[in-house]
Amino acid sequence: MIGRAYGAGTILNALATGIGSAFGVNLVTRARVKIGSENILVVNGRERDSGILETILSPFGIRAKISVRSTIPERSGLGSSSAFINSVLCALMKKNGEIFAHRVLKLNAEISLKAKISYTGAFDDASASLLGGIVVSNNYGMKLKNWIPLAKRVAILIPEFQRGEVNWNRIKNESDRLKNALKKLEMLKFREVMVENTRYYCEMIGYPLDIAERVWREGICCGLSGNGPAFVAIGNSDEVLTAKEIWEEYGEVFLGKIPEKPAEKVVITSELFEETQNGAD
Repeated sequence: MIGRAYGAGTILNALATGIGSAFGVNLVTRARVKIGSENILVVNGRERDSGILETILSPFGIRAKISVRSTIPERSGLGSSSAFINSVLCALMKKNGEIFAHRVLKLNAEISLKAKISYTGAFDDASASLLGGIVVSNNYGMKLKNWIPLAKRVAILIPEFQRGEVNWNRIKNESDRLKNALKKLEMLKFREVMVENTRYYCEMIGYPLDIAERVWREGICCGLSGNGPAFVAIGNSDEVLTAKEIWEEYGEVFLGKIPEKPAEKVVITSELFEETQNGAD
């Protein structure tokens, strides 16, 4: 069976508070699962350490060869790990029947924590990766606060510099600085949230803020994605082209979109959401 998932861009990184917001991007990971006698992982034609497969596959009581094709840059802040786990879980759940979104995403977060891939479980990235659109999540509660199917264009910068060092304790200890961002997130003021998020995490991790500031001066919504080093911009076709022109001096720039529909045919129930938000069957 084959499973599919999107990449994810960041509106609010959940590292500081456990509350996150992300959006899907149409970079895609596909995983083919073939049950066998041993765990084998092949990514884009190259065999990798298969240790993570024990954590992913043990709840299913199987071993398998997992062949992955992905267009999501790794260690970039674009949800490549969440997409990888989603694609494998979707492939496995297809084999057994319907894919329930809340089961995939809760298991994804649990695997991420157990494998120490994520500090918070990355429920926000995982949700955007599976569902598309924009999500707002309670990562520690493994629930969504909101899901907004939305079609927008995106520009994605992969800078020439490497990912910075994440000091989680410092990021959490100074989380009060994001109180205003959390209030704006409740009002779905995503542009303002991205600005505050980017100022905070660029300082905390050590990225140059001018990458975002130059795009902000054009009135375009953009910011740091995940723990970086990628930056993402959201807007109409003209806006993302402007962002691309500005960013080309910093590295490689991709143009894409936010997918409106889930990456797979999933069943979405109220179990996915906090009590204040209703799901749709």
